[in-house]
Amino acid sequence: MTETTPSVQLDELVLEHLAALICGEDGTPYYRSAKELERFFRAAGMPNVPEYEGYRKDWTMERLNEIRNDSESLRNVLLRLADRREYIDNAEGYAAVIEELDALLAMEALQIIEEQGRPQLVERSGETSRLASKAPAELTANISDIVTDTVFAGQLRGRLDEAYLCWQSGAPTAAIILLGSVLEGVLYDVAVNRHTGDRPPTDHLQRLIEMARDEQWIGRDVAEYADVLRTHRNLVHPKKQWKELYRPEDDIVRIAWNVVVAALNDLAALP
Repeated sequence: MTETTPSVQLDELVLEHLAALICGEDGTPYYRSAKELERFFRAAGMPNVPEYEGYRKDWTMERLNEIRNDSESLRNVLLRLADRREYIDNAEGYAAVIEELDALLAMEALQIIEEQGRPQLVERSGETSRLASKAPAELTANISDIVTDTVFAGQLRGRLDEAYLCWQSGAPTAAIILLGSVLEGVLYDVAVNRHTGDRPPTDHLQRLIEMARDEQWIGRDVAEYADVLRTHRNLVHPKKQWKELYRPEDDIVRIAWNVVVAALNDLAALP
C-alpha cells in the first residue's frame, strides 16, 4: 500500500462508542455474545484475553482501556472490526458496522479502506465526505458523455431515475438493485472501451470495481463503498435476503446513491 500507516490514539469518548460498536446492542445486526467477544479480541491479536465476566460493554471497555496507549493493538482491533471474515453470511451487520465505524474514525481523521480483500487503516482523505453526505449527491456528469452507445446510455439513465423514485417512495431494496445495475453497466462500457489486453472485460461487478480502482478511473473512496453496494445489490437473489432476514434501510440507499453518482462524476472527468 502507498499510504503511510498512521499512529492510532483515540479520544476517550470515541473509545466508548467503539466499545458499543464492538459488542452491539439487542436488535443490532452486529450483536456479539460473551463468547463472540472473547473470540473477537483473540482474533485481533490480543494475548491472554481474560474470560468474560460482568456486562458486555463494560468488559469490552476494559479490554480497550488495556490497549488505549498501544497504537498497534488499537489498529489491530479496528482492522478486525472492519474485516469481512467477522461477518460471513451477515451482510447487514458488515454494512452497518462499516458505516458507523467510518463516522467514528472521521473524528480522528482516519478511515478504513480495503486492499485485496483486507481492511487497511489510513489517514482520511478529503474525498470521503462526498459519500457520507446526508444529502443526495448531485450528478454533474451526463451519462451519455461516459457511455458510448446512446441507446445504452439512455437505458442506464432511466434506471438511475427509477432508482431515485424507488428510494423516495420507500422501496429501498428496489433502489439498491437498480443502483447496482447502473454502476455495473457504466463500468462495463468504460472497461470495454478502455481495455488494452487480449481478453475482453467481464461484466462481473466485483471485477469491474477492482479494475476501475486499479486503473484509477474512480476514486479509492468510491471503490471502497462500491463494494458495499455490490454486497447489497446481491439482494436481487430472494434466497439471500430470506436467509439473512435483511431489508436495507434509507441510510444504506443514500450511501449507494452517493457511490453511484460519485463514480459517474469521476468517470466523466477522465481524459
